[in-house]
Amino acid sequence: MMYRSEGGRELSISQPAHAWISGQLLRRFAEPLSEQLLFAAELHDLGWLDWERAPPFDARAGRPPSFREVGAAAHAPMWTAGVEAALAAWGPQVALLISRHGGRIYRRFGLPSSGPQDAAAIHAYLAAQAPREAEWARAAGLDAAELERQSTLIAFVDALSLAVCGALRAPARLELPGVEVQLAAAGPYDLSLTPWPFAGGAFEIEGQGRPLPAGGRFVNEAAMRAWFASPERESFRTRLAPG
Repeated sequence: MMYRSEGGRELSISQPAHAWISGQLLRRFAEPLSEQLLFAAELHDLGWLDWERAPPFDARAGRPPSFREVGAAAHAPMWTAGVEAALAAWGPQVALLISRHGGRIYRRFGLPSSGPQDAAAIHAYLAAQAPREAEWARAAGLDAAELERQSTLIAFVDALSLAVCGALRAPARLELPGVEVQLAAAGPYDLSLTPWPFAGGAFEIEGQGRPLPAGGRFVNEAAMRAWFASPERESFRTRLAPG
């Protein structure tokens, strides 16, 4: 879960909803991409789905924790479950790309700041997934260079979607295969990229979130659970343009 503040309102955005935006972004890419890659980008946070349906209540913050406040001891098993679900439903290539994305996050962001329990969960995930990823890559005919290219594309739209959803602030540097992209902002949700990686010119990307109560807090857990039972959603938009 992540939070986007705009115009005096605050929205909560689930991990799967953020991943959906990642998939929309990759479908606008300037080169043709395989359907498996596009679908994996849309599904990369599949493992968070059950957590997002009933997250814990953080009494200090008065709302559910953001994804950055959940340790690997909790979410590494969720990543594993997401990979298993992808394997069962869509086969090894989609499972491979989701598994690789989890490993990429853990290597880059998880291990440097992890405590003992989280570090142990990360090492267990990486050790268990490595031989499976190698097997799935061979079956899909993906060599190391192509697998790294596809993994980098998912990581790029994942990071850009975080900016769209308010969980990453510009300026920032994003990585594409062989090139660094500069992310800048003319306004909170008016973003530019240099070089421009998408087909065509500027566009708006849209998503949906749950509106939080005034002040962004719940008085207690019961109020939060009642909020989760409501179907209310609000749309949000971010403009993306060439730098």
